[in-house]
Amino acid sequence: MNIPERICLIAPPFKTAHGWVRVPPDGYGGIQWSMANLMDGLLVLGFRLTLLGAPGSTWPADRVEVPPVAEAEEIAGWLADNRPPLVHDFANFSDFHDHLPHGSAYCRTWQLTSVPPGCANTVYVSRAQLRSMAVPEAPVIPLPVNPNRYRLCPDKEDYLLFLGRISAWKGTYEAAALAEHLGTRLIVAGPSWEPDYKQRIVTDFGGVVTFAGEVADHARAQLIERAMAIAVLSQPVAGPWGQTWCEPGAAVVAEAAACGTPAIATDNGCLPSLIPGIGVLVPTGSRFTRLDTLTVERLPDPAQVRAVAVERWGYVGIASQYLAVYRDCVVGRRWK
Repeated sequence: MNIPERICLIAPPFKTAHGWVRVPPDGYGGIQWSMANLMDGLLVLGFRLTLLGAPGSTWPADRVEVPPVAEAEEIAGWLADNRPPLVHDFANFSDFHDHLPHGSAYCRTWQLTSVPPGCANTVYVSRAQLRSMAVPEAPVIPLPVNPNRYRLCPDKEDYLLFLGRISAWKGTYEAAALAEHLGTRLIVAGPSWEPDYKQRIVTDFGGVVTFAGEVADHARAQLIERAMAIAVLSQPVAGPWGQTWCEPGAAVVAEAAACGTPAIATDNGCLPSLIPGIGVLVPTGSRFTRLDTLTVERLPDPAQVRAVAVERWGYVGIASQYLAVYRDCVVGRRWK
């Protein structure tokens, strides 16, 4: 059975003070960035797409339809009215799989650390994520990166970059501690919804940390391109849904690598599988030693980092891996 030529993708319907989060996002949004890179690959492979849950997203109108629906009820209504043959859901906590029109095939990409609800043809983004949920077998496809969206910058500046939600499980505090240990700056770019946690960083490391807020477009690209490294110091502490945080996919690692920016990461979750060739590992926690300094001094050069990113996470190759999942869905295969 052939894959339909048009695929319907559902983004997480998130709204901020600036409006609905688009694909790709204007600021924070790892899921939306991974969606954008996958959509690039599907377009290269000749598919046409419908994007739900992210009104205002800008794509070529002849290749990508972006209906003005965002609320979950609106998305469900659109699905019922239009009956798309294949739905690929990134909305995670949605229950769209329980309310699909008859004849619509369905799969979802799960980028969280909580156990996905129901039987909904889940694609996981790392083996570590799959193992953490005790799922016996399911497709594992890493997050893609389109190198055309990112510029290789061989000349790096003397700062570390933290890009993501300012939170204990993402290790913002530990990134600040590492920057102080190395005698460099840390630029933190991302939203903060835990003011006490942010204040702790300011109190202990205010002399080395600059908070840039949510950055977008050219400013975001420049921060990633010019950083000496991106700090992805994920910590095994209680995450946003109560479970011990197991880093599921770390889209920002592939994004940075596409710019030739190496990663300094912990061994939490998927990170040890991503780091070979594009970065180094340091311990969890906020205490660092001379050995960690020597480790960071062995960061790979930018050209190597980008070459590994393109080979390992290239957007067309990752999109091609999804074709097998789509075929299974279309013929009626079911799994967790």
